[in-house]
Amino acid sequence: MKAEIWAVLTAVCWAVGSLLEKKGVKLGEFTPVMGTTIRTVVSLTLLLALSFSFWGEVKTAGMKPVLLIAVGGGVIAGGLGVIFLYSALKEGQISNVLTIAFCLTPVIGAIMGYLFLEERLKPVQVCGIVMCVAGAALVTLFNSAAVKS
Repeated sequence: MKAEIWAVLTAVCWAVGSLLEKKGVKLGEFTPVMGTTIRTVVSLTLLLALSFSFWGEVKTAGMKPVLLIAVGGGVIAGGLGVIFLYSALKEGQISNVLTIAFCLTPVIGAIMGYLFLEERLKPVQVCGIVMCVAGAALVTLFNSAAVKS
């Protein structure tokens, strides 16, 4: 159950953070890359302070895990992913953007886990994947229809 609590806290932080980021990007008329830079500098400062006593782990882990995290988290998720998120937040409604981004993330993750990590998908998980995709589609379609009318 502990993992689920952390996941809920993650969702709350990401939702609140996205709301504040959308307001900040819009108010400051920032480009998505500048918003991402501000976010990253502040995150880096906080994380350097919090992780100071753990830096020995990098030496013992070796280069491969560090590179996987650097490319996966630093370049793809933390860099490109956040630039894309800010681009979406700047142009779209937060309800559409977060629904699409955060409903499809676990769907894509579950499929990739199945394909590349040999994780099994139980029927209830497949049902959840279908429901996530359907939910994201419904929210997007109905929200788009409401904006047009």
